[in-house]
Amino acid sequence: MRLLAMLFVLAIMVPISTMAQTSQEISFSSNGSAATVLIEEHTSTYCTTCAEIDPMLLNFLEDNGNRAIRIAMHPLGEDPLGSDISSHRLAFHGGELAVTPTFVMDGRVVSQGFVDRMDMQMNLRSSEIAKEGVISIEGEVDVSQNSIHVSSPGLDLHVEERLTIFIVEREVSLEPGTASNGLDKNHDVARAMLSLDDGGNTTSEILPMGWAVHVHDAEAPSVEFFVDEMNPYSYDVVIVLERSEGGDGSVLSSTLIALSERSEATQKISTLPVVAALASMSIILFIVQSRR
Repeated sequence: MRLLAMLFVLAIMVPISTMAQTSQEISFSSNGSAATVLIEEHTSTYCTTCAEIDPMLLNFLEDNGNRAIRIAMHPLGEDPLGSDISSHRLAFHGGELAVTPTFVMDGRVVSQGFVDRMDMQMNLRSSEIAKEGVISIEGEVDVSQNSIHVSSPGLDLHVEERLTIFIVEREVSLEPGTASNGLDKNHDVARAMLSLDDGGNTTSEILPMGWAVHVHDAEAPSVEFFVDEMNPYSYDVVIVLERSEGGDGSVLSSTLIALSERSEATQKISTLPVVAALASMSIILFIVQSRR
């Protein structure tokens, strides 16, 4: 009887151990909205005006829902959140960073310096009216351990188009006193960026130290980011369809896939360990019944 008990325990523990080691994949998707406006905010941790308007911006974005997607881009230099993304994007749109904050909506510089809620609302409405055509792009993201796999099923890039993928950190908390403007909590911070042309070739790539990227050979754009030891669920993904040559009004469409809000995610976990556990238990019960 003791032998049977030991076999029973082993039959349960082995599948449970296997289950604990089984990798899980969380899938996210978004069909986007053709009317969504991409807001590129060029900001900095030493900009007092940026800190002053930040609460207004957060309320503005929340109130307008999927009408707008914001990416905060910090310049290199004294800013601890800085990267080459800010200067690269301004150059792509044909501008330069004269002052922070600078707001670019769908590839057009709409304001520099202080803005209020009315300014943002009017610029958003003007950008919606200026949209050329109705283009909606689909985005899918699979997160597994330390990787973020981004794809856009069904997207067929034309010769004059490119797809740009941004990985943004939803919330970044700095040590008190790090930001000279007093804003210790920053949102939607651009961390990585990669652009693909119609042939699937990488035209630009900016990654944080320790990150890596792999472009998959697939019919639709498919890129996998390896995020070192960072928690992938602290990031969101923004996919942007834009004209390859850049310039004023180059953004055609954009969509946000939120990884930091997991309520709508689809979790895929292997059922093999569960089946193995049930099978083992059935065998043990059969042996017990046979000995009676």
